[in-house]
Amino acid sequence: MAFLEGLERVLENINREIDKKQKQHAAGLWAAGLLVQGRSQKRVPVEHGPLRASAYTRKEGQTAVVVGYSAAYALAVHENLEQKLKGKPRPSGLGQYWGPSGEPKFLERPFRESKKDILETIASYTRQK
Repeated sequence: MAFLEGLERVLENINREIDKKQKQHAAGLWAAGLLVQGRSQKRVPVEHGPLRASAYTRKEGQTAVVVGYSAAYALAVHENLEQKLKGKPRPSGLGQYWGPSGEPKFLERPFRESKKDILETIASYTRQK
């Protein structure tokens, strides 16, 4: 009987550590998503700001984080590789199209360029004791 009681305690401890690591991993994913979101928002073309303000990071279960933009026109701007109006003044008088830091693929590029930082962020949370 004592052997089984000890085994149950060991299994409880193992399960507690697994839960702790899963929570740490989820926190690391969240932090990495926020990292990508912040870097992406610096590259969004801005006139009045609703596109940049529509950025979000949300959890999907314990193993995924989604980073995106909710503005209806976000995809069109993101995929506008031609940038026909780049440098021309906006009708509103608020700066120029695509300037000074706006670029297409404003979400995809920061994600691709941040792979190392993303992995390091997740690992740093997971390594915590």
